[in-house]
Amino acid sequence: MRKPILRTFLHNSTFKTRLWIGIVSIVILAIWVTGVSSQYLASRLLERKTAELSQMMIGKSAQALEEKLRKVRLSVLTFMMSPPFEDILRASPGTEASYYSYFALNNALQVPLVQMQLIEPSIDSVLVSTPIGEFYSVTGAKRTNLDFADTPLSRIMQEKTLPLWVPAHRDGLFENSGRVLSLLIEPISAYRGTDVQVVVNVRESAIKEYAETNVVGDSGSIAVIDVAGNPVMDEHSRFVAPMREAAFQSEVNAGRNHFEYRFEGKEYLVNWARVTFPDNWMIFYFQPKAVLLKDIRYMWWATLVIVLALIPLALILSKWMTGLLIRPLYRLQRLMSRAGDNDLSVRFSSDYRDEVAQVGERFNIMLVKIEKLIQNVTEAEKQKRVSEVKALQAQIDPHFLYNTLNTILWKSESRKQEDVKEMIVSLSQLFRLGLNNGHDLTTVAKEVDHVSRYLSLQQQCYEELFTYEITVEEGLEEQPLLKILLQPLVENSILHGFRSEGHTGRIIIRVYREGAFIVCKVEDNGEGFDKERVEAGLVEAAGQENGGYALRNVYTRLRLHYGDKAAMELESEPYKLTAVTLRFPGEYEDN
Repeated sequence: MRKPILRTFLHNSTFKTRLWIGIVSIVILAIWVTGVSSQYLASRLLERKTAELSQMMIGKSAQALEEKLRKVRLSVLTFMMSPPFEDILRASPGTEASYYSYFALNNALQVPLVQMQLIEPSIDSVLVSTPIGEFYSVTGAKRTNLDFADTPLSRIMQEKTLPLWVPAHRDGLFENSGRVLSLLIEPISAYRGTDVQVVVNVRESAIKEYAETNVVGDSGSIAVIDVAGNPVMDEHSRFVAPMREAAFQSEVNAGRNHFEYRFEGKEYLVNWARVTFPDNWMIFYFQPKAVLLKDIRYMWWATLVIVLALIPLALILSKWMTGLLIRPLYRLQRLMSRAGDNDLSVRFSSDYRDEVAQVGERFNIMLVKIEKLIQNVTEAEKQKRVSEVKALQAQIDPHFLYNTLNTILWKSESRKQEDVKEMIVSLSQLFRLGLNNGHDLTTVAKEVDHVSRYLSLQQQCYEELFTYEITVEEGLEEQPLLKILLQPLVENSILHGFRSEGHTGRIIIRVYREGAFIVCKVEDNGEGFDKERVEAGLVEAAGQENGGYALRNVYTRLRLHYGDKAAMELESEPYKLTAVTLRFPGEYEDN
């Protein structure tokens, strides 16, 4: 197969020429990547800063709008605390009122009405509906042919919880009135519940002005919706429709205060904030992304010009930089450093036949020889460890064998054939599972079956001596582990824990996962042991008293197989809780 022309040229070129070509390529690529990355990072930073600035502005607008609504309600509450309003409340329970009484009450109410509108100029009109008549400012032209009880606002006050803000609508109570937001409220006084209703109309233009205080420019638009998703003002705005789309609502429900959204063929940057008072209104700020980020296009062109200008400079300077960069030698140095850190899998490869390549080949030959020597040593150590594990496993002697055979003989003479059959099968299965076809590793299911048969045989030999319970976490049945781990522990409990007469023992075995580890825990309520002495005996040659031999055997086997990753934990409180916990990795490679 014929090699490409460029590859043939490089293979036949001098080392210096190849270095120069490599440096030129790297420098040009670096200039291009740097330019593009800088532009990208700058544009993303500009977008983020723009979004943060817009969010800050929309937050301030939400605060301004909230303060405005609070001020309106405060002025209304001040009005309802005035003596003339209290007089109306006292008169409201009556069913009739003379024209003179009505005129006097309405005349007295004008002063607090004027004061309220002076405090809050955005209030357009106020209507107080009572059983004795309707009261309002004489400066407002009330429609005489319309009773408040016949209006939609009255029905809303009957059905909804007050106080309540009604979104912008055309005021039908007063002549020459524009679009208003209505605050529906009941008296807050000792005369509450007198069927008195107060309607305060606030000019939509004034509320919108406060909403647009900080954010609206030539490119942005404001939209405010209530908790039900209805527009609070500008109900015919083109931004109302996208806010009702499921995709838009999912962005809001995701909790992001700013996001990008596309509708009407344009990309918009949307910022929003919540107006907690009065009813968790939401104020949205829509900005066309194309107008907002128009400066990014200039950044793209500037970056391109800079990159193109730097490429010729790179071609000129790279000729003098060739002698400073000897990449193959640096690469060989890095491989040697990794080999010094015990990574012997590294290999030096080169298509060239220069001095560096020859050194690399010698380096590879040396690594192969070192790996072979280490492999031989590792194999010898592995065989030694396997022999030690098998020797320790062979030390686990079924002490209960004579007792079991005697029990089988006794039950046979007593003609308890079913018990004899069951014990013989259990004993056979016990030894079969223990042998495990000569393998050191078994599974959790087989190990549990092994210890279950052992406990069953012990119950046959020592009736009413103990009860037991075994639980295994779901999914761990096929988990591999060393064989004959649990049987020495339960044997310890039976032989050393339940020696006291008149004491019914209880053995609980649990196998479960704890993070990346498998935990086998054997608990009993026996007489326990000296924890400190047994822990000291785990690492000593002796230590056979009080169950120390069995524990040391299991501990040694765990450490030989799993190394420092395995652990044995002991607990002992006589006749309450004595526990041995084995913890070892759930996944282990026998390296």
